[in-house]
Amino acid sequence: MNDEERMVFLQGWIDSHRNDSITILKKPLIIEEFGKIVKGNIEYRDSFMSDVYSYIYEVAKNSDEGVAAGMVWQIMSEGMESYSDGYEIVLSQNPSTTKIIRDHSTRMAALEHPVATQN
Repeated sequence: MNDEERMVFLQGWIDSHRNDSITILKKPLIIEEFGKIVKGNIEYRDSFMSDVYSYIYEVAKNSDEGVAAGMVWQIMSEGMESYSDGYEIVLSQNPSTTKIIRDHSTRMAALEHPVATQN
């Protein structure tokens, strides 16, 4: 499966789970623990994260319910290298990735959907 096919699969997965969260669970969906192994190429991970966050944002922006957040796997503190699995993000060492996460958080917070106050 190439990257384009993976993104199509991921978008379908998000859409399917969003539908279940609305119709069955009646709770917002939180996409959690997504990530990409760096393998020496931070730009590759950043591109993937940007694509995922963009899709999460578009779904959240264009619906009154369904998607509340997207959380990446895994943010670590400096000095935790012994726990490294290739997915780790040390914010102070990865400014481009940090910017992607910050920008996404800012965009999501600016949405005026009352997700946090739904019963």
